[in-house]
Amino acid sequence: MLKPQRFSFTSNSLSKRDYLLSLLNIVLGKSKSHKEKVTGILGEYFKVKKEQLFFFGAARMSVYSLLKSMNLGPKDEVLVAGYTCVVLTNAIKFAGCAIRYVDIELQNFNPSINSLLDAIRPETKVIIVSHNFGLPTNDISRIKAEHPEIIVVEDVAHSLGSTFKSGELCGKAGDAAFFSLEYSKPISCGLGGILLINNYSLVREFTDRYKQLGFADSLMTWKIILTLGALNLWSFKWTSIFQSASIRLLSLLGLRYATSQKEIKGELPDNYPVRLSPNLFCFLLPQLEKLDRINAQKKTIAEFYKSELSLFEDIQSLDIYDSILIRYPILFKPNVSLNVVNAIKAESRKKGFVFGEWFNDVVHPKGSFRYGYEPGMCPNGEFVAARIANLPVNVNRKVSQSDMDEIKEIFKRQGIK
Repeated sequence: MLKPQRFSFTSNSLSKRDYLLSLLNIVLGKSKSHKEKVTGILGEYFKVKKEQLFFFGAARMSVYSLLKSMNLGPKDEVLVAGYTCVVLTNAIKFAGCAIRYVDIELQNFNPSINSLLDAIRPETKVIIVSHNFGLPTNDISRIKAEHPEIIVVEDVAHSLGSTFKSGELCGKAGDAAFFSLEYSKPISCGLGGILLINNYSLVREFTDRYKQLGFADSLMTWKIILTLGALNLWSFKWTSIFQSASIRLLSLLGLRYATSQKEIKGELPDNYPVRLSPNLFCFLLPQLEKLDRINAQKKTIAEFYKSELSLFEDIQSLDIYDSILIRYPILFKPNVSLNVVNAIKAESRKKGFVFGEWFNDVVHPKGSFRYGYEPGMCPNGEFVAARIANLPVNVNRKVSQSDMDEIKEIFKRQGIK
């Protein structure tokens, strides 16, 4: 018998009402005006000109396009976190650049600035600095100060609103930054990405390339919209049992969108790169108009988890200060065996608590093409991938106190202290 899913990791900020109103606005032909409003809101939020903002069919396409605009060669190296997603590493591969992984710190799932600086060598042309789960990598300015010739790109796919300890917004410290708009990301239109270029010397060359890009065809756009709807409209606790059925139905009809197996295997997919479809801006606008309120709710949810989990010394505590988390990561300490971690996940799954698995490999998801990665390169990344679980930070479907109490009881039964 199917059980209701008690976690939802999609549509973190898009309400069902706003999804339906966005559909209506598409029908009413408001896509163009909504695109202008979205650009204006983001420009004001980041204090940049509209010509510094670029919208793509997916965030990884913006990375690919940026690297291509820099005219890099096969010996030019891009540094990335040894704990990331295959679509990012593939974007580097597709751009024809070399890649090198830098191991993460266990405290915040990102490489330290010191480790990034130590990894730089003459071939290094670009460093992609991650803010995994929305936890910032601070002191990026040190890289720019010591190596002004290197382009620093912030990976802010997991957050829209986290700040550094300096108070500056994540996305503003590097030469450029990219944000994801995929189903499970902080602000979602189903699939898409934003590139913010802070270094104005990069804008002209990039803009010329960007203007040559087309859009995904209308069928692809409607696949994204329908898949977003299936995930969004069925995400009530007691209707979640129909969510997988509706996704299967879309698959049977050829109307479901998902990352292609071709891309996961490291092959350049179709429609890559493209600009963001104008219709998808209709889903972004209502979320951005409420961004401050949404982010305040996310902070409250993260603080709730932190308080509840602080009872367990076997679970790593997080320093979340002013972070806007996409998911709350639960990392079980080394004294907890992998058998216990897997038993916790299995028992939780039986009760409808299906934890998120970001990231379940150094190059997520497990089984993906690992461009340039060899086992043992990033031991911390491998350690975390084997023993992490995530809780949702979803303002439209919060985890209740009773659900949290049940989760804690599962932990206790499995010997977590």
